[in-house]
Amino acid sequence: MIVGDNLLTVTELTKKIKELIENNFKMIEVTGEISTEFKAHYTGHYYFSIKDSNANLDAIIWKFSASKMNLNFKRGDKVILKGRLALYEKWGKYQIIVSSIQKEGKGNLFIEFEKMKQKLENEGLFNLEKKKLPFIPKKLALVTARDAAALTDFIKIAQKRYPFANIRIIPTPVQGINSSKKIAENLKYASKIKDIDLIVLTRGGGSIEDLWAFNEEIVARTIAEIQIPIITAIGHERDFTISDFVSDKRAATPSEAAELIYPEYDALIRNLNMIKSKLNYLMKNIIRNKEVNLIKIKQNFKDNILIIDNYKDELERYKIKLTNAINIKITENWEILHEYKEIILKNDPQKKLLENKNQINLLKSKLVYTTERNLTKNKQEIAFLKSKLELLSPFKLLEKGYALIKDENNNPISSSKTLKKGQKIEIILKDGRKIAEIK
Repeated sequence: MIVGDNLLTVTELTKKIKELIENNFKMIEVTGEISTEFKAHYTGHYYFSIKDSNANLDAIIWKFSASKMNLNFKRGDKVILKGRLALYEKWGKYQIIVSSIQKEGKGNLFIEFEKMKQKLENEGLFNLEKKKLPFIPKKLALVTARDAAALTDFIKIAQKRYPFANIRIIPTPVQGINSSKKIAENLKYASKIKDIDLIVLTRGGGSIEDLWAFNEEIVARTIAEIQIPIITAIGHERDFTISDFVSDKRAATPSEAAELIYPEYDALIRNLNMIKSKLNYLMKNIIRNKEVNLIKIKQNFKDNILIIDNYKDELERYKIKLTNAINIKITENWEILHEYKEIILKNDPQKKLLENKNQINLLKSKLVYTTERNLTKNKQEIAFLKSKLELLSPFKLLEKGYALIKDENNNPISSSKTLKKGQKIEIILKDGRKIAEIK
């Protein structure tokens, strides 16, 4: 190869192309559809692109020019730009420096988007009942491109907030030919994976063409059919697709989706510790109240023991009476049983035994029932008599602060008129006896 005088460096060639473009296209008009977000950069400049069916053109509106324009535009608007062509040498890219912009009409893709949106909305696809999202997914399916920034952003935020996140990645083409069909297939596949209780469909930002797969009817209908909750996180905050209207929840970005799904682990632990402290406090209060009640019950129990001791002999008499009644009843029933036994023995033992087995069991049940019923009845009788005795007991009055006064002959004194000077009396209180003399 012979190197001649025409050998140029990249910089020299770029400068020549720059001069050629800028000298020949000092003021032009070009029409196209805005294909990217249309908003001011933090510097105040506007960076965006316009396109038609076969080409794309970068555009810039400098801050100074933007301040004099009414820039009420958005992605999908078809516009006419006036300005000059310029070449940015560092990247070797040409762009139009816009001095004037006006709306011509909406682009074809935007019109198609509106038609599809209206069609599905009329069918009620956007008004289906939204499925409830799990508090923390047991297992999540992430449907997105294998090496996409959306995948990296989602995983990074999810693992930072909740280290135990169980995420199954379903690599899926998110733009290009047949991408909508593949998205629908992978959504169905994800919904059939064992233990999957949430699906996230996501990709990063881009032009309306880049996001078009998510506006396709096949994807929207698949999202509506799947019974597992689906969150969409497609593009940037201002990007809306048909899939977003059908899904159970829309997140503005992949990172926001991760924040929406996974709580902060440290915050969960703090809340659990707070709940634990509250439960401990409540349990201590409950135990304290129970202890107070237990003390009262113990005191009441002691009082009842004293009463029971006073009527112990009487209860013993009733016990003997009840036991005798039970024994008599058992003897009577045994005699009846014996009579049946004699009848059985007079006949064929084997045959009669089989025939009367159920009858014997019934009689036995009656015997037990009669015995238990009588026992219960006698117990109730004792309880009733006990309560009557308690009501009639003079010691009940002593408990209320009254006193019983007896003379030397152990006779009760009911009137002061029977008392004489020098007479000795016995005063009986609830906790003891005292001897006193009438003055």
